[in-house]
Amino acid sequence: MILAIGGAGCNMAETIMREASAHWVREATYIFADSDHTRLAELAKRGYQTISLKDNENPCEVVKGVEKLYLLAGMGDKTGSEYVNIVADSAKATGVQDVSAIVTTPFYFEGEGKIEKAKEAIESLNGVKTTVLRNDDLLEKYADINFATAFDYADMSVLKAIESGEV
Repeated sequence: MILAIGGAGCNMAETIMREASAHWVREATYIFADSDHTRLAELAKRGYQTISLKDNENPCEVVKGVEKLYLLAGMGDKTGSEYVNIVADSAKATGVQDVSAIVTTPFYFEGEGKIEKAKEAIESLNGVKTTVLRNDDLLEKYADINFATAFDYADMSVLKAIESGEV
């Protein structure tokens, strides 16, 4: 099961669903958890299962009995940073044996405040197998990309990590 948390996590999950080549990734159960009701309404219209974190819906109710759970989130902003560790801890408490978090860090141009918040949120993921993908590494690797393309590359790096079994 893949549980996307926050705007960045939801973007990652949508990219993964669209671009995945591995059968198990395409066929995985995807759940979108966010505090943005407008975004959740759009996702629900397309048939996706959604959870409103703003309304305190418990994402862990849907993960009971799941063997492996991937949490996707962008760190540094509000929703991903605040909820990824809560969801991870709750999932483990409901009996999910294998919880992995795949998180991205902010680009340098998003500001020091987001970078610090991301560091704190990542440190709070004690006991959770965590793969941290630094968005700035993409800018170093692909110096000629624009802002929108940079986020697409970040999403694709998450897909590659999942499909390769790095997480």
